[in-house]
Parts: sequence; C-alpha cells; structure tokens
Amino acid sequence: MQFAAAWNQHDVDALAQLWTEDGELDHPWGFHAVGRDAVRKLLAEEHAAAMRESVLRIAGVTSRAEDQNVLAEIDGLLEGVRAPNGHPYELRHKMSVMFVPSAGAWRIRTMAATSNPR
Repeated sequence: MQFAAAWNQHDVDALAQLWTEDGELDHPWGFHAVGRDAVRKLLAEEHAAAMRESVLRIAGVTSRAEDQNVLAEIDGLLEGVRAPNGHPYELRHKMSVMFVPSAGAWRIRTMAATSNPR
C-alpha cells in the first residue's frame, strides 16, 4: 500500500500527493485540513514530532465501490508514536477513506478517524 510505504519513509510529499487537490483530512487528534497543501503541512508537523519514528502497520482493509468512488475502512497500528514526555507507545486506529479517480490515479478525497477500535 502506497500510503503505508510513504508513511514509514516519513515522506510527507509522497503522502500529500495521495490526496486530491481539494482533499480533506480529519485527524484522529482533532485537527482538520482542507486541500493538499494543508494536508501536507499537517503531516509535516506530525512527522517532525510525535510520528517522527513511527511505523504504520495495516491490520485490515474492507472496501466497497459506490458510484465512481471506493469507500474503505482501514484498521491500523502505529508503533513508536512519541508521547509528549518522549516515551513511545502504540496507537491502534481505524480510518474511513473515500478514494476517487483523479489525474489518472485513485486519490484520497476524505480521510477521517472512526471510533477507537479498543
């Protein structure tokens, strides 16, 4: 999966390119970004701090086609997230993602956290 590979390389430019120009990210920690540039900025800040040593593991994906979009639920585990006190921890999460065809590829139109799977 391109997203996990770019995440694990901490390549925020590659991550941001996975969004449409007007794509949105509702971050699990309450931040909201609209537009590829805003998504890139949010991810850059995150990967410079709490996520700088994180590793994303995808535990499962369920998806369905709807009209010309693909809706996916992605279960993941982030290892090595840094707490404010510097200690690493694991973060289980679930994300809802809408993929749309854009510029010859499937890109993220929206990504939002769903309920905590714990």
